[in-house]
Amino acid sequence: MQMLGRRGVVRELDDTRWDWLRGPLGLRMVVALSIVVLFVAPVVVWFVEDRWGLVTLAFVASVFLTRFLLRRAVRVVMDAPDHALDERLIAVRNQAYFLAYRAVAGVMGTGASLLLLWSIVEIRSGAQVADLSFSWPQVNALLWFVLAQVVLLPSLALAMSIHRRKVQL
Repeated sequence: MQMLGRRGVVRELDDTRWDWLRGPLGLRMVVALSIVVLFVAPVVVWFVEDRWGLVTLAFVASVFLTRFLLRRAVRVVMDAPDHALDERLIAVRNQAYFLAYRAVAGVMGTGASLLLLWSIVEIRSGAQVADLSFSWPQVNALLWFVLAQVVLLPSLALAMSIHRRKVQL
């Protein structure tokens, strides 16, 4: 977590190097990339047989690249202390955190419910329905899917909120 004082936040909010990323088209591109990294990339890693692990490595790199781009798009609003932001930005940030945690809970709850349903069906059938064995890429896909949700969703929720409300940071 990056902690900044009021000067650091003001300096970051005044920085214009990444303004192309903060416009409507840039935000749309970053949000689309984030959704692909969150939901499509783990499926690709799960099903593609890759001897050298390059697909998994590309997935991990895309998580960190997307996190970097999202953080540039939303500046430092997600990590700035309350005293360094005005009331409007605090409200937008708090709403984004609420939406992000709700989304993480929804995704993880759906996964846990499906696993529970699968185990109930298997127990009731009396016979083993499926053998649960994972390959190394599949374990990586699961692990990085969960980590990507936790790392990307707060900034993604803020970027989507900014784009929807047409708020200029």
